[in-house]
Amino acid sequence: MKRGRVAQVTIAGLSGLLCALAGAGLLATAGGWALGVHSLWAFSFLIFVPFYLRIVMAIGVLIVWIGNTKQRTAEASNRLISERNWVESHARLAWLGIPLAGLSFWLLRERTLHGDAHFKLQLLATRTLQTDPYVWKEPLDSLLTYTATALLRPFSVPAQAVVASLSVLAGMIYVAAILYVAECLQRRFQKVQGGSRTVSIIALLAVGSSQLWFGHVENYSLATATSFAAVALAVGYVAGGIPLWPVGIVGGLSISFHPQAAFALPALLLLLQQGAWVHQLLALGLGGLLAPLLTLGGLMLLGVPLPSFAGGYAGDAQLFLTLSQSLAPAQLVDALNNLWLIAPLTPLWLVTGITALWQPVYRKDQTFRYLTAVAAGLLVYHFSFQNDLARPQDWDLFAIVGPGLTLWGLYAWLCLQQAGAEKYLWRQLADSVLPPVLTFAVCFTVAWVGVNHFFTLLRPNSDQRLVYQSYRLLDLREQLATATITPATPVCAEETGCERVAAQTFTMPQDGDARPVIFAHAPAYIKFRVSLPNQPTFLWLSPALDPIAWGWGGDGVTFQVLIEAAAGSTMLWSRHLSPNQPDDLDWQTVLVDLAAYQGQTVSVTLATLPGPADNEVGDRAGWGLPWLMRGTPDRRFDKQVTGNR
Repeated sequence: MKRGRVAQVTIAGLSGLLCALAGAGLLATAGGWALGVHSLWAFSFLIFVPFYLRIVMAIGVLIVWIGNTKQRTAEASNRLISERNWVESHARLAWLGIPLAGLSFWLLRERTLHGDAHFKLQLLATRTLQTDPYVWKEPLDSLLTYTATALLRPFSVPAQAVVASLSVLAGMIYVAAILYVAECLQRRFQKVQGGSRTVSIIALLAVGSSQLWFGHVENYSLATATSFAAVALAVGYVAGGIPLWPVGIVGGLSISFHPQAAFALPALLLLLQQGAWVHQLLALGLGGLLAPLLTLGGLMLLGVPLPSFAGGYAGDAQLFLTLSQSLAPAQLVDALNNLWLIAPLTPLWLVTGITALWQPVYRKDQTFRYLTAVAAGLLVYHFSFQNDLARPQDWDLFAIVGPGLTLWGLYAWLCLQQAGAEKYLWRQLADSVLPPVLTFAVCFTVAWVGVNHFFTLLRPNSDQRLVYQSYRLLDLREQLATATITPATPVCAEETGCERVAAQTFTMPQDGDARPVIFAHAPAYIKFRVSLPNQPTFLWLSPALDPIAWGWGGDGVTFQVLIEAAAGSTMLWSRHLSPNQPDDLDWQTVLVDLAAYQGQTVSVTLATLPGPADNEVGDRAGWGLPWLMRGTPDRRFDKQVTGNR
């Protein structure tokens, strides 16, 4: 018996060590991104975290594992349990944390906008509730957002602040739901030493989906919060704490905010009890219809036209992927990355949930069966819903999956941990694995929120340049009169039409894409004196060869961006474009980071030079969209996103 226990302790210890090493490695290397391995984009945001902080987080995970291992003596364990029980006995004080959480959500609100956030703000600025074509994709969210924006516009409150405040409100609802479900779990798992309430609160807060509460400018915050609140109330119903009708009301409310919440609702049928199912079904149905009907009536009274289904739901001809599409390797990799981003402990919860699912005793547990159905429904949505934007950009469309999946895995973990009171191995596994993995999840989530707060990450799209004008600090084309041009001589003898440098417009013949440019016939150096603000900035440039001269021959033009500062002169970027290369006959996208020079007055030079053969034939070139932007250029997905257009 003693030898068997020693083996179990060894297995548990090695499991904890492997989890700690894996978590530390993912944090330190940004999921391998810092080493040039770009398959785990869920961790790519960590490259914006200073290397020393990533190392500190990695060491922290290892220290927690080491400290937890040393504390697994009887005396230390009892002391730890005593400390946690103090937290449990003062749990009511946690409810005071809801307004404090709301304050922190607002103070740490995001500066990096995700998904369709820019498009949403553009709609709020240019459309009304009656003319927005996407109202029926998020009906109650649209109603609330447009109404609040209109009411606060006379007070000069920008639309972004209105949406951010609704995000914070959603976060407070989510925190209240966490505290409620944590109390339910504490009553259910009284045998779990160390406090299931504390573990539940940490696990459910330390998810990537929590970014939705930090002033997130999108349509999913309230839907995600109320959907999870409905799940929390359902757990409370099974525990005997509340009747069934509030579950239906909040569930219907979540669907009214965004139809994606519907994937968690079929699981409610597992709450029906034999002999009372008719009454319970009516309670769920009538309660669930209340918010959707009120929303529908309100929108119709306000003159919002009913949606047309001729081109699919609200204009989407394909809402769901086919099985072959969803299982395509690239799609599957993106979906798994997305899942890991919104629920950083996904591997643990999947293993734990499936393990518990194989145990007959847990399959009879009504709460576990319900949460399993919730997780299954959300995962079906996650892997089958067709999204128009790339997942790294549109990750928040699936953020609703994170809390539900986490609660399912957490409940399964607590079931197995409580069984550990009789099964020594599970108790040892819980003691060894949980502390480092929770530390990893906390570090991951704090870093995710921190990056989005401290950085304004931009991956500008030239097709939406009107949207990105709000980030523009300076248009160098408008400063051309004050620039120093070398050489100052024209390119031919005529008095007009032979300027070496001039403000013009290029139009690409293949698609009609016209952009204002600084025309610069090589060789030309255009020097601008620029005072950079005390914040990160970058140049957004679209260099191109003049389409007029594509057929004139020659060896192309070399484009360069140089900077002169107090520390000296530096070439920041260079590229040669040749008329003989098809990919070079289009607009190019260039983002030149100037963060190292913030707060300084510098000279920025845009240079166009003849090609390698020093042949000036056809060396007509231009700098399209020469904009100085505030923010940090996000080049993580250049191959997928920028390219030539």
